[in-house]
Amino acid sequence: MEVTAAGIKRFLSRSLWLGTTNYYRGDVVSRLKRSQPSNPTQHRNLAQYIAASAPLHLNDGWSYLGRSISSLISGDAHRALHLAYYAELRAAMSLLASRGVGIFNRQHYAIISANQTKKLATKQGTHIMTWLVLEAWALAPQSGNLFTLLVRPEGSTLDDWFHSQGGASVLAPQAKAWFMQWGMDLNLAIEDREARNASSYRPDGVPSTWTLNIDDTLEFVKDLWFSLEPSASSSFDQIDRHILRLAVERLFKGRTGRNATAMDTDFLALVRALVSAQGLAGISADRIESFLLRQTSPQDPQIFLNSRTKPSGGQTDVFSVVSRAVLLLRVASGSTQQLLSSADLNKSLLKFWWEAIGEVRGLWQPGHCPDPLSDLWADVDESLREIDLMEATAPGSLASPQGILTSIPREVSVLSSHERVGLWGLCS
Repeated sequence: MEVTAAGIKRFLSRSLWLGTTNYYRGDVVSRLKRSQPSNPTQHRNLAQYIAASAPLHLNDGWSYLGRSISSLISGDAHRALHLAYYAELRAAMSLLASRGVGIFNRQHYAIISANQTKKLATKQGTHIMTWLVLEAWALAPQSGNLFTLLVRPEGSTLDDWFHSQGGASVLAPQAKAWFMQWGMDLNLAIEDREARNASSYRPDGVPSTWTLNIDDTLEFVKDLWFSLEPSASSSFDQIDRHILRLAVERLFKGRTGRNATAMDTDFLALVRALVSAQGLAGISADRIESFLLRQTSPQDPQIFLNSRTKPSGGQTDVFSVVSRAVLLLRVASGSTQQLLSSADLNKSLLKFWWEAIGEVRGLWQPGHCPDPLSDLWADVDESLREIDLMEATAPGSLASPQGILTSIPREVSVLSSHERVGLWGLCS
């Protein structure tokens, strides 16, 4: 896969994702319907298309998420649910593309060696096929290995954190469970297509209009953004730290049958052994140990809590789908970033693309892109602080969608711009 991805480097240097003569550069689905790749050039063209699609699907996924949040804040639950589902779908397609699988309506292909593709036997549609391949991949050993390398709490991989306990092998079952959970809606859409179609195609108001509690919505959006705060050591440090804590607790329960608590001497010993093995000492060791023991930040972010909840027809449905989309996008970001890095496709080569994305989506003024891209968090932080100030000084001003949209329009715009997360996750 890395060799194939490296092959697009010469096009990126000319501000292109694919060569102008690439057979699949235009309508890839129509061309695959007419015929399979029949010569080395066409195989290479299709393989390069799949490789290039990984970061592009990823950006689209983060964009769908931002539009979903915008709909949430506006009180439009159906559109928020519809867009969040597509954010989750694109996250899965990006993840699969970064692993060498291209989903093209009913013609699907896998990269089986450098610049060589093979058609998959099934002719299922996009939604069904994406879930089937994601499910098959999640159950394979490489998914657990990838997961433990992508998640980097405190700048160290999960594999490093759990090296003394068995490394990736002891986390493989957890990784599989997380992938299946975070892609849940793709499977549910197969089992109950009408549930998804209700938001996508049926008129709102029959039998009744779906409304959301605006206070709950605003708190959910704020909490979601706190979960996405990057750090100097990791683009997804908050999410990754909470994954680490949950992984430690699940490992302990799996071994002992007991729930993990700070009062359990065996759990305390496990936490201290893990922290010590990372070479952490002093204030850093105390800080992460306190976090793992839930003495600080004891509550899991809402995206983790909501991601476990299956749709039931209530307000939590949209929060749950958004949450699963966020977590799957985080994994897709890591997988795609790893592919680009291994193929030596660096930030500078991609500048023509991410600079244009930032400008057209209003993340910065033309010619004034931040460096590093993680500095895009500053706008989010300022917006969150402004909302807290507004809630403290003008109680009730944000108690309705109209109050929010008229009182803090800039903040709403910032909190609906998740493309920034995709950019700092991929190019920081």
